[in-house]
Amino acid sequence: MAKKKKIKKRKTKVKKKPLKIKKKKKIKKKTSKIRKKKNLKKKKKSLKSSLKTKKKLKKNKLKKQKRFKKIFKLKKKKLKKKKSKKKKIKKIKTIQKPSFLEKLKEKVYEYFRRLKIKFLIYLEKLKIKQTKRDIQNLERLLKQEQKFFEKKERDREKFRLQLVKDIKLEERKKIYQLKDHLWKVGDRFAVIRQRYQEYRQKIREKQLEELEVRRKSREEARAILEAEKAENALKQKLVERLERFSRNMKSIVFQINKRYITKKRSPLRFIDNISESGECLIRNDDAPTDKDYLILLYVEGEDVTQRLKNPICLDDKTDIGNAKNFQPKDIFEASDYIIDRLAIMFDKERKLKK
Repeated sequence: MAKKKKIKKRKTKVKKKPLKIKKKKKIKKKTSKIRKKKNLKKKKKSLKSSLKTKKKLKKNKLKKQKRFKKIFKLKKKKLKKKKSKKKKIKKIKTIQKPSFLEKLKEKVYEYFRRLKIKFLIYLEKLKIKQTKRDIQNLERLLKQEQKFFEKKERDREKFRLQLVKDIKLEERKKIYQLKDHLWKVGDRFAVIRQRYQEYRQKIREKQLEELEVRRKSREEARAILEAEKAENALKQKLVERLERFSRNMKSIVFQINKRYITKKRSPLRFIDNISESGECLIRNDDAPTDKDYLILLYVEGEDVTQRLKNPICLDDKTDIGNAKNFQPKDIFEASDYIIDRLAIMFDKERKLKK
C-alpha cells in the first residue's frame, strides 16, 4: 500500500510541472510515449506487490484458523476426559458402600494398632530409664575409684617424705661422727692439699706447652698453605704456557685422522697430561703404552720455576729420537715442524708398503 501512495505522488508531480522545452511537436510526442511506458511499468510493479501482500494475509488467516481449531479440539478432549472421570468416580462410590461389619473391623484394627504403638512407646521409655540408671551407677563407681587412687597417692607422698626425713637425720649423725675423726687426720689433709696443688700446677704447665705446640703447628700449616698456593699459581702459568701448543697438536691430529689416514692404518691419538705432569704427546692408537709415542711436548727442569724459565721441547721419535727447543712465541713454527715430521713418516710407510 505504501508503494502505491508513492507512485500517485509522482504522477501528481508530473501533471503539475509543465514542460518548459520549446521544440518541435515530433519530439514532444516521443517523450510522452516514453513516459507512458514508464508509468505502465510502475503500475505493473505496484499491482504485483499488492497481490503478494494479499496472498500473505490469506496465508496468515488460514494459519490462525488452523490454530483455533486445534485449541478448540484439545479443549473438547479435556472436557470429555473430566466428565468420564467424574462418571467413573460416581459409579465406584455407588458400588463400594462399606457394610457394618467392615466398618467394625476397621475400628477394631485401628484400636489395636494404637494400643501397639502405645505399648512400644512404653517399652522405649522403660529402656531409657534403665540406661539412665546404668549411667548413674557407672558415674558413682568412677568417683569411688578416683577417691581411692587419690588416697593411695597421698599415702605414698607421706611415706616418701618420712623416708627423706629419716635419711637426712642419719646423714647428719654420720657427718657429726666424721668431724670428730677429721680433726685427728688434719696433718694428712695438709699433705694431700699440697700434693693436689702440685698436680694442678703440672697440668697447667702441660696445657701451656700444648697451646704453644698448637700455635706453632698453625703457623707451619699457614706457611705450607701459602707455599702450596704459590706453587699452584706457578703450575697454572705453566699450563697456560703449554696450552696453546697442545691445542695446535690436537687440531693437527684431528685433521690428519679425518683426511689423510687410510682405512687399514690405525689412527693417531692425542693425550693431554699438562695439568698432571706438564706433558702432552701424539701416539698411534694401537700403541700399548704412552712411552711408545711419536711426538712428545714437555719442558725441562726439576721445579716449576725452572720449567717456566727453560724453553719448550719437542721430542720426535718418528725417525730418530731428536729434541728441538721452541720459545713460547714460536707456536706456528712448532706446528709446522710437527706436520713436516708426520708427513715424512707417512711417506716412508707408503714406500715400505709398495
